[in-house]
Amino acid sequence: MTQKYEHLIVRKPLTVSELPDHDLSQVIPYPVLMCNKLVPEAKAWALYLFIKEISQQMKDIAIKTDRATPHMHDFDEMYLMIGEEKAITFEVMLGDEVYRVETPGAVYIPKGTPHAIRPVDALVGKSGGLIPVCLNGEYTTLPVER
Repeated sequence: MTQKYEHLIVRKPLTVSELPDHDLSQVIPYPVLMCNKLVPEAKAWALYLFIKEISQQMKDIAIKTDRATPHMHDFDEMYLMIGEEKAITFEVMLGDEVYRVETPGAVYIPKGTPHAIRPVDALVGKSGGLIPVCLNGEYTTLPVER
């Protein structure tokens, strides 16, 4: 029997060493789960950053991490904050406003909206992470005019 849809399944992430306007050098390489390089038809791009069990060292690194440089996209994006309840608290900048969002949670970012994200707290022993999903086949950023 022909496996008509097998090529739509990603079984191994594509790792990349950097993303434009992001400095998460403590957690590289970045595992990309979906992009048009993995699935040519894909009109989505997704990265997986998940911590199975948060240690004190991971927490210290997370809260010292600068947020991404404020940037925007010419496509919609979502942040999926996954994991145990309140495992990680993220600070999300949308336009001129800043919000705190705990796991599990989600943020929808319309195209053209300046945004940035960073972890600001984590609970040792819990599990959690972030999946950015860009509704485009590849990841690109646009500068924010200041």
